[in-house]
Amino acid sequence: MVVAALVAELALALRTKTWYLPARGLWTKPLCQRHLPEVSLRIAVIAPGVHHQAGPANVTAALVERLCENHQVSVFSHTIEGIDLSQIKHYKVPAVTRPKFLAYITFLVCSTIILATLCFLRKRSFDIIHSAGYCCAFSTDVITSHFCEKEGLRLEKSNTIEMPHKSIWQKLKALDHSIYRRLAAFVEGVIIGHNSPKALIVVSQSMEREFICHYGDAAESIIVIPNGVDLKMFNPANRLFYRDSIRRRYGISGSELVLMFAGGDWERKGVFYIIEALSLLTRPDVKLLIIGSGDEKLYSQLAELKQGRERIIFVSHSSVLWEYYAASDVFVFPTIYEPFGLVIVEAMASGLPVITSRVAGAADVIIDGVNGLLLREPSDVGDLAVKIELLLSNAELRKAIGKRARETVENLSWDRVARKTIDVYNTVLNRPDLERPWVNVPEILQKNFHGAGHLRKP
Repeated sequence: MVVAALVAELALALRTKTWYLPARGLWTKPLCQRHLPEVSLRIAVIAPGVHHQAGPANVTAALVERLCENHQVSVFSHTIEGIDLSQIKHYKVPAVTRPKFLAYITFLVCSTIILATLCFLRKRSFDIIHSAGYCCAFSTDVITSHFCEKEGLRLEKSNTIEMPHKSIWQKLKALDHSIYRRLAAFVEGVIIGHNSPKALIVVSQSMEREFICHYGDAAESIIVIPNGVDLKMFNPANRLFYRDSIRRRYGISGSELVLMFAGGDWERKGVFYIIEALSLLTRPDVKLLIIGSGDEKLYSQLAELKQGRERIIFVSHSSVLWEYYAASDVFVFPTIYEPFGLVIVEAMASGLPVITSRVAGAADVIIDGVNGLLLREPSDVGDLAVKIELLLSNAELRKAIGKRARETVENLSWDRVARKTIDVYNTVLNRPDLERPWVNVPEILQKNFHGAGHLRKP
């Protein structure tokens, strides 16, 4: 934390210079947003990882691919995959990969030093510096936050989210995670409270409320831009191509019904609740696919205690999730805390009925009983089992909800996310004389079911 504080203080001192950004005055009244004509911008994007596998790295990759079509994009990352490097300028940021807290601090320090050096020596100048999270203490114009670290820390301190710590390995992993969460929450507080970006993008309305709760006036005006989904990759038509082959691979018959979960961080995302709910189902023709990285040994033991191990199939990792959506009948995601949840909208785009928690950020687009089912509480295993049984016993209901789910997320393309992000850039560049320009661009997702508009109230 001491190192992070020093880096933040360095960045705070550097941000008063005028050799890398337009001059800033002291006028603090917000200006009205104006739309500028599209021009080629010099954009720096900072992220530990950029790839199409999962999480924030996937979001960053999708954004970079679209930004570089019309703009000059420089990417500062430790890893980058699946991006045409001829279309961008890539700067390799050195960082360790383990433990998690050390990976975070080394990337934070190195990315800050590299950017500061480039700007100080005038090797590169940027119109916009955009950070994916709190991974650079250099003065950034835009930050996209995918996780409210203080909210995550609060939930972990209250044991709402609790990591297993029986074995030595589990204890070390829990310690690493605890140090990382406290460090990330500290850096988040420094950046939001003292070295505030010109614009803070969050991915859901629930995140907006969390930041206002934890940071008050320092975060009262936030831009909400929900994540997108690849509508071609995640498509109901995939069932024709992948459903039978995936089922054959795992010994699942055509008549069996398949529940699916995808993601890491299983404690936070409620895998235990799914296993508990599965044990309450009396029908024998149900299989559960658990896809992602987690403590498979621990959860296998839990499943054995619930006498349901033979119904569960663990898949450690997959870069072709759309094939598994195609093989499944219901997507289940009873998360305790989820700022958005890309897998939720991917499942919806694939035409699957989704059961998830009201606290999930992507639940902003779900109307309970219309285009998905929402849990009262993620820990209410009885409610989860009832909703699973409801969908499994009614093929027509699954089809209808899945169809409306697809219609909903057709408004959530990555092209739309890129356009909204460019609007934020234009807003920032349109007010160069503001020290801390507040931007308030309310995001209302339009959902059209046969001409009728719907909006789930938070």
